[in-house]
Amino acid sequence: MSQLDHRGASERVLTELIEADVEIAFSLVDLAEQCVGGGDVECAGRVLHDADEVLLDIERRLDVMGREKGWPFDPLLGEVRRAIALARSHAE
Repeated sequence: MSQLDHRGASERVLTELIEADVEIAFSLVDLAEQCVGGGDVECAGRVLHDADEVLLDIERRLDVMGREKGWPFDPLLGEVRRAIALARSHAE
């Protein structure tokens, strides 16, 4: 495999990991909302902490990817942040 092929595969893997992390973050937000709906605010707090950690993972992966390739994820990252903040406000 040439160096160019390796970089392309590496970028695809990073993109797929970011996409998977975004889905995980949204799933954790949904779970936190279920916890709140069930009256378990402590559970919601723990789950939202996990969502924050996933968000950090996404940001680290985007740093590795570089600004010129990672910028298309900005709107999606904003949605994740807003969803976490909204769920957190429901848990307070």
